[in-house]
Amino acid sequence: MEKLLIKLSQWFSDEQEILDQLAHDVATSDTVEDMVTAKQAYMIQESKVDVIQEALRFAEFEKEENEQK
Repeated sequence: MEKLLIKLSQWFSDEQEILDQLAHDVATSDTVEDMVTAKQAYMIQESKVDVIQEALRFAEFEKEENEQK
């Protein structure tokens, strides 16, 4: 379970970094069209980050449950 948490944490970190870059792209867009495109990519990436975060919470919960048994 510990290996899973480490891999999920690294994946989360990598995807969060991409999300941060996309936020920068939205903020620095030169045109409305570029901003809309960047915002769509941001929203997709945000969903990925949210799912990974939920997987991390679930894995942490399962680890704690197994440790209590």
